[in-house]
Amino acid sequence: MICKAGALRWLTRPLAAVGQMALTNYVMHSVIVMFLFGGFGFGMFGRLARHELYYVVGGIWAFQLMASPLWLRYFQFGPLEWLWRSLTYTRMQPMRVEARPT
Repeated sequence: MICKAGALRWLTRPLAAVGQMALTNYVMHSVIVMFLFGGFGFGMFGRLARHELYYVVGGIWAFQLMASPLWLRYFQFGPLEWLWRSLTYTRMQPMRVEARPT
């Protein structure tokens, strides 16, 4: 109802962009967390309290809410969505957003 009413666009547009790049954001979140907590990165596994983990997740979400709309301003898909579409259709899909008439 919020989306159909056009309310809270400052929140719904970034959420829509994150959803449009769901595969890329999922993999990005996983890679960031592996780097932070894995042995080959900062090795922080077991060092943060539960409430501190919420800050990590909130930081990643905030980054994705800012980065996804910026990416989609210039490209039609996230990089992994583009790869998936190209493999599915067995030909390279266009990546850049076409110039819009002003």
